[in-house]
Amino acid sequence: MAVIVVLELIEPTDARMIAASGEPAEPTAVRRVHAAPSDPDVPGDPGPTTVCGRETSVMLKEHWEPSGPGQRWWPPRWAGWIVNGICQTCEKGVRAA
Repeated sequence: MAVIVVLELIEPTDARMIAASGEPAEPTAVRRVHAAPSDPDVPGDPGPTTVCGRETSVMLKEHWEPSGPGQRWWPPRWAGWIVNGICQTCEKGVRAA
């Protein structure tokens, strides 16, 4: 499964503002990091829901690719900066795939 990293923001409306500005999300704006399968019609974009079942349209896509097979699917820069961390349901789903 191709994994797209998406950021659940504390205020979902921030996703539009951050995406439009092209600036990376501020750590204080991110609630949790999720994994989403790639959209089959638009490779490189997330599908409609995350591995844990949340809607991706209100999330911000993180431009990240693991450095190789077996590497973590999420960017290390988010570890320790976010409110609830890496979604454990997404983590388990990605590892099981």
